[in-house]
Amino acid sequence: MLILSPQKLGAFLVLAATIGFAAKTILTKLAYRYGVDPLTLLTLRMTVSGLFFLTVFLFNVSRGHWQIKLTKKQWLTVFLMGIGGYYLSSYFDFEGLYYIDANLGRMILFLYPTMVVIINAFITRTSISFQARVSLAVCYLGLFLMMLPNLGQPQRNFFVGSAFIMASALSYAAYLVGVDYFFKKLAINFFVSLIFGISSLAVFIHFVILRPMSSFIQPSEVYFIVIIMAVFSTVVPIYALSAGLALIGAPRAATLSMIGPVFTLFMGILILDETVVFIQIVGMMMMIIGVSRIK
Repeated sequence: MLILSPQKLGAFLVLAATIGFAAKTILTKLAYRYGVDPLTLLTLRMTVSGLFFLTVFLFNVSRGHWQIKLTKKQWLTVFLMGIGGYYLSSYFDFEGLYYIDANLGRMILFLYPTMVVIINAFITRTSISFQARVSLAVCYLGLFLMMLPNLGQPQRNFFVGSAFIMASALSYAAYLVGVDYFFKKLAINFFVSLIFGISSLAVFIHFVILRPMSSFIQPSEVYFIVIIMAVFSTVVPIYALSAGLALIGAPRAATLSMIGPVFTLFMGILILDETVVFIQIVGMMMMIIGVSRIK
């Protein structure tokens, strides 16, 4: 019987979560091939995954595992983070991927650690270290190289899609700052369940306002992709990452997560027939190095 050490188990869980999150980008692009629009796809994904989170939440509450009382300020913060974190970040991400390649979308989203540094510096009113400034410069120069092949032939969709993904990264960065600032002492799975429930409700309200219920009628392939996305690119990665972080810590987990963009690159080429030129590979490597060195 094979028994993994805590360190190896933690590394496995973080890698599994990283691959699961990266696969969401590929699955989203595949679903768009069947004519589903971003908001409908997001609503389907949040509905299915929301059922899993609700089940976990009710199970733990019924067993008395989660008896955490929140203050009014914490409830307000949970609500705002549910709207400004998961909801907006997910919505902007799905909208952006409708317009641009999976590989570029993943790399723009990969910039969120740089935005965390900038937001933290703004909130704490402290200066950014020289090393962090160099890393920021390397990251955004790398992004410029990633986008360079498209800049020669300006297309509205390219810039719209890039702007949506950038907004998604910014929303997610703000969410992470909020988690670190407000909820260090809360059980992470309890917190995630609350946040995801609020964001799922926000997505559904958004859908009801803008789309007819008949939009839920989609090809069977879309439902299959949604189930795979909800389970293996949402629910399982979130809990796996939480468990992995507890076993190996954030620094090592951050290092292992660098495999995400590389996975998306190869899957985009193999599954989506996306093309990548040499200068984009150079840009991607610069971004990975920059993010790995930022503090």
